[in-house]
Amino acid sequence: MTAVILAGGRSTRFGSDKGLATWRGRRLVDHVLDRLPAGRDGTVLVIREEQDEGSWPGVSIVHDDPDRNEGPLRGVIRGLAACQTYWAWVVACDQPLVSAELLLALQASALPDDQALLPEWKGRLQPLTGMYAVNSGPLLAERETGGEKSLIGALKTVGYRVFTEEKCRRYDHRGLGFLNINRPDQFAELEGYES
Repeated sequence: MTAVILAGGRSTRFGSDKGLATWRGRRLVDHVLDRLPAGRDGTVLVIREEQDEGSWPGVSIVHDDPDRNEGPLRGVIRGLAACQTYWAWVVACDQPLVSAELLLALQASALPDDQALLPEWKGRLQPLTGMYAVNSGPLLAERETGGEKSLIGALKTVGYRVFTEEKCRRYDHRGLGFLNINRPDQFAELEGYES
């Protein structure tokens, strides 16, 4: 298993780089790194070249591809291309309460022919807290080259299996791992949660 963290977004709604925003004295991305399951075979951080400040010990850095459409699809493609394992968890840098237990449950539930296993929470797929077969990367890239801009849109043609909300609640009963920070007011709400 490799963990891929997506941190190359422009954070336009937030107003500054979300992953580098400080919460409880540490960057959001560092909270994500600390909550990932131990024993993984590697960690890949996908960032824009201008974000690369060289302070990511033990993490493989991959620069986002500026020639592709903006959005998580291109980050997933770049991240999977850097993996040397069969499977990868893909998480976002702005989910500081991501659940290691849920990620491990995805791993335990994966079937050999799965292209992706995506949690569902409150009726919505959560592709940025999902598990992907690394060999799905080239398939996603083909869809993106063909004009698809949406990660969910590309996954619909590549194929995925749903990890139901009922199952998610066994490992993250409040769904806090799916809480992502897109706006400053959401960032302020984080103070009400345990890290």
